[in-house]
Amino acid sequence: MEYRTQALIVTVRPDDIVEIREDPLWNKPDTLEVAQENVAAMIKAIDGKKRAMISYTPETHTSKEVLKYYSSSESTIGAVATALISESFGSKLMGNLFLKIVKKGSPVKIFSIKEEDKAIEWLLDCIEKAKG
Repeated sequence: MEYRTQALIVTVRPDDIVEIREDPLWNKPDTLEVAQENVAAMIKAIDGKKRAMISYTPETHTSKEVLKYYSSSESTIGAVATALISESFGSKLMGNLFLKIVKKGSPVKIFSIKEEDKAIEWLLDCIEKAKG
């Protein structure tokens, strides 16, 4: 199943990992309105099930307002865990900033693009533990 927003492509994989990638045609900064649309798509993708998210963090500037909105939406989205995949040093910095403002909820870890397999293993383990 795939959901699209102005900025994202959100794909539900068969292994219950929700993959979040920036739409390659998107070249604008995220606004609060865009973030709200993105969160709504993530909620639909999780669908109240024991699913985890893997998000490929783009190298774009994100305002504090938008980061705060994403962090306050974490429990509403309902993922059992989130892996942020950093494709560069800049996106890793953004991911670390996100982790500093995010409220404690489900586990969130940052992985480099080279550690993608490790991130997927971690998410599958989190899903398995959540299903108990």
